[in-house]
Amino acid sequence: MHYEKLMKKSSLLIFIFILIVAPFVFTSKINRLRLISLQNRSNYDKKFPKESYFSTSLKQIIPCPKESINVAYFGQSNHGNIIEREKILDLSYENVFTYDWRLGVCSKYKEPLAGADGRAGRFGHVASDTIYFLKKNYNFSENIVFLGFSKGGTRSQDWVSGSFASKFDFFLKKLKKDDIVIDYVLWHQGESEIKDANRIYYQNYINDMQLIFQKFLTTSKKTKIGMALVSICKSEKSKSLINSQRSIIQSNDRVFFTLNTDNLGSSYRYDGCHFNSLGASVIGEKYAEFINKFYK
Repeated sequence: MHYEKLMKKSSLLIFIFILIVAPFVFTSKINRLRLISLQNRSNYDKKFPKESYFSTSLKQIIPCPKESINVAYFGQSNHGNIIEREKILDLSYENVFTYDWRLGVCSKYKEPLAGADGRAGRFGHVASDTIYFLKKNYNFSENIVFLGFSKGGTRSQDWVSGSFASKFDFFLKKLKKDDIVIDYVLWHQGESEIKDANRIYYQNYINDMQLIFQKFLTTSKKTKIGMALVSICKSEKSKSLINSQRSIIQSNDRVFFTLNTDNLGSSYRYDGCHFNSLGASVIGEKYAEFINKFYK
């Protein structure tokens, strides 16, 4: 008797799903994407539990553009949602999107940038400044998708071995699965490296960076990397680290110099390390110049 009641209840639930839920999910592309995002979120949280991150809400999800220029930000916290904003930039453009790699979905671009780390509140991302100058200086009209993968406090060795390297590899596999090819990699890292180390340390740094960049370059022949020269974070400049970064750029014909952010002093930073709106504006304009140079 109990078994018959249970079967009737199960049959009723199945009927309700077929009659109401299934048409709602499977007849709408947006709803299918929402379902996929929930599945991806669940899978990610199981693989990397207890991690907080900026994410796309269900109501923000839209289909990714069929054709687009894809720009990705990598490195430490200055490539996260860490820019201290005095005011919000007006970025109400129709053809600018975010790809949330954890959920595998797109949305209209907005701060904070999904996928990157950072701080909640009035903090933004340098991608906004890049967009602003692409539009202002170059009248950039193509569909453009932005994505971020950053982690404050990481050294180059963290990107090639250990738990964070595993997450980086997961990220790259996710992009391949979702058929997302990065056109422009923007790299800003070095603040946490040792500033006065010996020659062996900097040679290992160079070797690690070459391994990291090869992961991008072997994925697509059209990918170009823009590398900033970086060493300052509440510290003196490191000539040895900057020279190591220059040698990486000089040794690869698909890695290019963007700017030397060590030249941005205290008036461009709010805590001696992280950039304020003025600093982000300088960086964003250089990034826009880099993208436009190779897009033309």
